[in-house]
Amino acid sequence: MKEIVDFVKGSYEEFANHVTWPKWDTLQSATIAVAVFTLILSLFLYGVDTLFSDIINGLYRLLK
Repeated sequence: MKEIVDFVKGSYEEFANHVTWPKWDTLQSATIAVAVFTLILSLFLYGVDTLFSDIINGLYRLLK
């Protein structure tokens, strides 16, 4: 049990005193970039999924 308590104390000390946290404006711009990239990627994957679904449905109609 002592090892767990020491680990938690050490982790807290590391995060509180040794980690360099990003500035607020850097954090905001990175968050916006991630959100925009996620939106673009989701639209791309939706398009590819729709295209493949249409192709497979067309193949099924041809075989029917």
